[in-house]
Amino acid sequence: MDAKLDNLSEISKLLSVKSKMSSDILSLFSKFGFGRLLCRLSLEKHDGISAVQQILSLCLFRINGETIHSIYKKNFYHLLTTGKNCYYRMMVRQAMNWRRLLSYTVLRFECILRKNGIQTESENSCVIFDDTTLEKTGRKFEHITKVFDHVRMNYVLGYKLLLCLFFDGKSSLPFDFSIHEELGKKGDGGLGKKALRSRFSKRRMKESPAYERNQECGMSKMDSAIRMLQRMWKRGIHPHYALADSWFACEKFIEEIRRVGNGAIHYIGLAKMGKTKYFVENKRHNAAELVAMYARRTKCCRKYKCQYIELRGCLGNIPVRIYLIKYGRRQTWNIMLSTDLSMSFVRAFELYQIRWNIEVVNKETKGHLGLGSYMGRDFDGQIADATLCYITYIVMSLEKRMSEYETMGELFADMEDDVMALTLWHRVLNCIERLLAALCDVLGFSVSEIGQLIVTDSAMRNNFEIMVQALEDRQQEKLTTVNIF
Repeated sequence: MDAKLDNLSEISKLLSVKSKMSSDILSLFSKFGFGRLLCRLSLEKHDGISAVQQILSLCLFRINGETIHSIYKKNFYHLLTTGKNCYYRMMVRQAMNWRRLLSYTVLRFECILRKNGIQTESENSCVIFDDTTLEKTGRKFEHITKVFDHVRMNYVLGYKLLLCLFFDGKSSLPFDFSIHEELGKKGDGGLGKKALRSRFSKRRMKESPAYERNQECGMSKMDSAIRMLQRMWKRGIHPHYALADSWFACEKFIEEIRRVGNGAIHYIGLAKMGKTKYFVENKRHNAAELVAMYARRTKCCRKYKCQYIELRGCLGNIPVRIYLIKYGRRQTWNIMLSTDLSMSFVRAFELYQIRWNIEVVNKETKGHLGLGSYMGRDFDGQIADATLCYITYIVMSLEKRMSEYETMGELFADMEDDVMALTLWHRVLNCIERLLAALCDVLGFSVSEIGQLIVTDSAMRNNFEIMVQALEDRQQEKLTTVNIF
């Protein structure tokens, strides 16, 4: 199967026929049984209207690319019998436990698969953490500040959303999230003291779920990530690995991950080539010093066109396996850590590429489901908007899982590789392998740069496709010439 660079999508194909998806999602929603959860939480009605009806309607609006305002302006084919204000009030309802609703959706997703005889346990299951920017245009939003956008490499007005994603071996499911402000060293969020005081604010009942989410806004993202993982484990979802980028790689974070489930979760992630000291063979050295000292132990990985040094050591008191990696003709090295001391380099490398799934989820939820587009000032509305976006994504993922990722029984057992669609992880791996083989030696791209570009930049992805095709054609011409002579 070809590793096509334009195939890194999970839901765009489903959304291409919106009328069909809108009708399908009605039957899909019924399988999740949201009414039972809302009844247990005593939230089954709001303003005299069924809460399930409101949630379903808000998800349908989202699939059709409409807001509450625009859908009422068009009168939604004369099907709406309630006023639009009930939806706005639903979005800012303090008693609504949006976190419980999202985690319940993930649990029901796995339950539905098991009821249909589909295997949900996987040795590749993992939890992934990453943050993304929710850009806004007004300065009156509650908790609005300037935040650093790693894509633009500049500060923008908005929020930081930290997503906790569960990968069950095939599907990527948003389990939990938190939205953060960044006040900075001066404490004014880059807005100035006057603008900071003029932001919208409201009082919340301390016993309400909205109060907890509001307090969480000023929390450290690392502390929030650990709490989300603890909630995941408590709810009965037990991943084998935790994946994160280099920003999270520190002794405290890894140590807290290892404590969850008494060491049942192993950490895999990149780290920074900085001043952090690693204890290797009774001496402490930073990453650059390790490269200089153990250069003779360099090995080659033909599959991914890179060189690597494999060491055992400790980060603080945590035993880790250290992989120092260099791609193609680049002179710079990267460092990857794993707490699984028996893991081979190829296995660690391939597992870490699952992390790109969260980049795809962020891109598609923003591009197709309107993540971050809510323009209400109330912070509770921002939480509700993101939750509804992720619930819609999970419900659509069930359609994707049932229709493409699972085979039709033993009849097709011999043709499974051809009939069953490759999961997103395998599509990413195939693309990276193809790009590294063609571009690494010539242009010296690293896997991090390639992964970021093919997931987030469609124009660069098309350029890569052209370059790779040209290089592959050139290589084929050389082989043909050699065979002739």
